[in-house]
Amino acid sequence: MTTTLFTAATAPVATAPAATTTATAANGRVFDAVRLWSPADAGVELTVVVPFYNPGMALRPTVKRIATCLQDAGVGYEVVAVSDGSTDGSEHTLAGIPGVRVLVNPVNQGKGAALHTGFAAARGTWVGFIDADGDIDPAHLLQYLQVARTSNPAGVYADKRHHLSTSGATGFRKIVSIVYSTLVTLLFLLGIRDSQTGCKIFRRDVLAGLLPSLRERRFAFDLEFFVAAKAAGIRNFIGAPVRLEERTAGSTVGRSAIVRTIRDTFTIFTRLYLRREFRGLTVPTTAVPAVASPSPIVTTPTHLAEAA
Repeated sequence: MTTTLFTAATAPVATAPAATTTATAANGRVFDAVRLWSPADAGVELTVVVPFYNPGMALRPTVKRIATCLQDAGVGYEVVAVSDGSTDGSEHTLAGIPGVRVLVNPVNQGKGAALHTGFAAARGTWVGFIDADGDIDPAHLLQYLQVARTSNPAGVYADKRHHLSTSGATGFRKIVSIVYSTLVTLLFLLGIRDSQTGCKIFRRDVLAGLLPSLRERRFAFDLEFFVAAKAAGIRNFIGAPVRLEERTAGSTVGRSAIVRTIRDTFTIFTRLYLRREFRGLTVPTTAVPAVASPSPIVTTPTHLAEAA
């Protein structure tokens, strides 16, 4: 297995210009999480990974909005944008955005593979991701970080089933979401109402402990993460409200992606119950120390202020 480990840039996170680094795709069954076991960098409270594939010119406004939102809130942050083998040159549009690093997987493998690459390079105390489609307000990252600061859970995830959530998704996508959520509940009994919405943050040590056991490289990555967490006895995840807007960029979640995700879901089921691959999985987690004098977060939309 060939692995490239990305280390911290020397420039301050809040002012570093975007830089492009080429990632060597992992060919084995596990991915590198060594960097995550190192302490978080001083001043980086939150790493946000943004996976993308051929988004064109729509990428820069989305990433800039994320960086501006975090910077304006006074959060110590970095944004790690990961190209999943894009061929449209979109990674070059991110130059000059404060706090943004760009990593490139040279071959398209899937959203999960891009997340593996970004997570393995993370420098923050909390590590999360948000989809590059632009349909999720980055203010939710601030809301979820506030929940994390208060409760110190294993993670906070966007929950479309939360009573304060709203969605501008098409009727077709809503039906697909309901059917898939029901399937996941029947197969895995996770206690997670929504595994797939693309905005989450995780505690650094939890992510470091689980990442090497995760193999999914496409859209079932989120599900596999929660399945592995349950197998390791980690259940303290908090579902928080999310507002889904109409998409500002094209989506890679077409019918073929849906079919692959369902197929990958049953592969995870087979690995869990028939092959027993998650048996005995343990994660030596430790509590994340509080960030010194964290800035107050006041940008969460009022109607989404409650998280349960």
